[in-house]
Amino acid sequence: MANLATAAGVQGKGKYAIRTPIIGLTKAQIIEQGRLLGVDFSLTHSCYDPDEQGRSCGRCDSCLLRQRGFAQVGLVDPVVYQTS
Repeated sequence: MANLATAAGVQGKGKYAIRTPIIGLTKAQIIEQGRLLGVDFSLTHSCYDPDEQGRSCGRCDSCLLRQRGFAQVGLVDPVVYQTS
């Protein structure tokens, strides 16, 4: 759409591409890649419904996938969950 809906795209001055390098990876594979890159996972969360303090709910699909992914790679998830 960016190639059709922007002046640069229409005029041929720019070609836009969306890259999604992790879209085909499992949550465990994403976490492992993050570990290899030195990601500080305590600065991340995946929750759809965090509380007022920003704590992840621990119950939504995204939290459950995250928890399973950390378990599959044998790492402890540093996120503080409401249900902890």
